Amino acid sequence: MRRDSMIKKGIVFTLFALIAVISFATVGYDLEKVIIVPIPQEFEVSIWLDKDPGSLYKNGEEVKVFFKTNADAYVTIYDIMPDGKVQLIFPNKYDTNNFVKANKEYSLPTDSAKLGYRLLVSGESGMEIFQIVASKQQLPFLKSAIEKFSKEAFPFFEDLANKLVEELVKPFVDKEEYAVAQTYFYVNARPAQGTLSINSAPAGASAYIDGSYYGTTPLRVSLAEGVHLVNLYKSGYSPYSKQVNVRAGTTSYLNVALSKIQQKKFSVGINSSPSRAKVYIDGVYRGVTPLNLDLTAGTHTLELEKTDYEKYTETINVTGPMNKFVNLKFLGYQLSITSDPSGAEVYISGEYAGNTPLQRRVSKGWYRIIVKKDGYQDYSEFINISDNTNLKVKLERVIPPEGTLFLSYNQEQVYIYVDGVFYGISPDSIKLQPGTHKILAVKEGYQNQEYKLSINAGSEYYLKVSLIPKLKPVILKITTNPSNARVFINGTEFGRSPITVDLDPGYYELLIVKEDYHFVYLVRYFKMGEYSLNFDLQSIEE
Repeated sequence: MRRDSMIKKGIVFTLFALIAVISFATVGYDLEKVIIVPIPQEFEVSIWLDKDPGSLYKNGEEVKVFFKTNADAYVTIYDIMPDGKVQLIFPNKYDTNNFVKANKEYSLPTDSAKLGYRLLVSGESGMEIFQIVASKQQLPFLKSAIEKFSKEAFPFFEDLANKLVEELVKPFVDKEEYAVAQTYFYVNARPAQGTLSINSAPAGASAYIDGSYYGTTPLRVSLAEGVHLVNLYKSGYSPYSKQVNVRAGTTSYLNVALSKIQQKKFSVGINSSPSRAKVYIDGVYRGVTPLNLDLTAGTHTLELEKTDYEKYTETINVTGPMNKFVNLKFLGYQLSITSDPSGAEVYISGEYAGNTPLQRRVSKGWYRIIVKKDGYQDYSEFINISDNTNLKVKLERVIPPEGTLFLSYNQEQVYIYVDGVFYGISPDSIKLQPGTHKILAVKEGYQNQEYKLSINAGSEYYLKVSLIPKLKPVILKITTNPSNARVFINGTEFGRSPITVDLDPGYYELLIVKEDYHFVYLVRYFKMGEYSLNFDLQSIEE
């Protein structure tokens, strides 16, 4: 009992789902036939409304529908009415794309709907069931309803609920990977409530009531009076299903002794070549080959492991006594190569295999092993592999015929001569033959600097060249009492006393200045030589 409204550009379109007047005591379907109870599995779908299952909606009230799957799937939602009629809710004329993405929550209308719409409650009192089916394949039983989109936005199926679910929906989902769920609500009035207490031995069974998951046993729930379908699932036990009549104002009890599944066991013999391979069944270690086991009927994962052999994995289906023989594939012998120093290139029979340390599987036979590293002599050996082999290589350093001299400088543009031969301006390095060499550093305005070095083959040497500036022929050593007087020569300040200044021969004006003292002024010709000039400064107060 629902009114569906479509809204676009301010225009409201209304479709009415016309149904017969019903009572709570009578429904037009067999509950056990129309409810598809979701068997616990990896592929799941869920549906919920904006109110809890069994809640009350009144005429004109909007019903908001939400759903989600945990895998990409095709989805349909249909409404099973109390009189047994079935109306398609999704997809519909305005919301045709029913392919949904995994783990994404959807609501109606979906984002891809061509026209907005709302689901509004209308009609007589009763219970309605929203059932959702999700499949990895498109849903063929929708075809007849979809063909009516040109005339009806939310068409009714031609078949009533019993026939639709039993003959069209269930045969499809039994063949395909599917997931199913449902929820329900009451229109205008909700039946009186009763309580259902569910207990199971053993406890911890998953409980589904009218196809909706309610929790695990022991369980106590409030339900509308009437008949409800209860399903219990527990791993290792047979599924349990029963219709229970809940009376208003009283507590009904359902106590269930679950039947343990007795699986047949068969003798399974497992052998391998070579023998003594470790055997794992469903991930659990069971012994080494040859091995005889009693396994339950059904599929099992068989794994065999043995050092130096490829791991063997197979899914076996045990339907009776059986023997399994496995020829293990030999991976080859383990060849381990290390070198000192490490990081050397390794070539096995001419093919580059990697750098040391290296491990490689090889077949039985002769191999040429070459190990190379810059600055070291190549290592080469022809070896016969007939078992796991460790090869340790000590590389010999190659001694170059020359030594290397690396130079650094305190000044730029320094001319370097070695044994009288010009080697360049400020070269960074020089290759020299073993022996004693004279290195001469020359720069204009600086004193020549000579170094003597003894060079060994393959050795490295480091020389820092630091030149001393040349002094001019006139040397003035100027002191004052007191010291720290400013010294000017030809008007240029050279520093403070005591100070040594080198000059070319000639006339010079010498000025000595210190605060609170009389200045000293001297004009004199200086010829080549060294002069000591001492001045006793007179205080101005004197």
